[in-house]
Amino acid sequence: MTMRSAARVIVVNSQNHVFLLHARDVNDHTKTWWLTCGGGTQMGETPSQTAARELAEETGLECEPADLYGPIAQQRNTMEFSTGEHTQDEVFYGYFCDHDGDLSDATWTDVEKRAILGARWWSVEELGTTQEVIYPANLRELVIAVTDYYQKSR
Repeated sequence: MTMRSAARVIVVNSQNHVFLLHARDVNDHTKTWWLTCGGGTQMGETPSQTAARELAEETGLECEPADLYGPIAQQRNTMEFSTGEHTQDEVFYGYFCDHDGDLSDATWTDVEKRAILGARWWSVEELGTTQEVIYPANLRELVIAVTDYYQKSR
């Protein structure tokens, strides 16, 4: 089992949809899931710095760590890969994006290029009814918290 610290961003748009990446196990293409933008903390980074960096790398959206809402949750998530379990202590932030279209993949790493199949915006209703694997399991509740915050702050 591997373990790391990570930060993730729940990106919501003006329609209260959340942006998710569709990924796969690079060694077993039958294992796929949907997840928020984010990744491992680099040495010396705060969680909010990690979240802002990962958001820019995975979507092309650039922001300052202070532009993120949160942290809104902290939890440990474990994912099963063909090479074993991968556990992350994750800190979640929210980010409002007035862009409703596709987001850039221009700065994906080589691993991300092999693992990410695509991306799309999901409604809260779709999160509650899909049979797809979505990480984290409580994403629907986190999206509602982010959309409620941004609706009150407008």
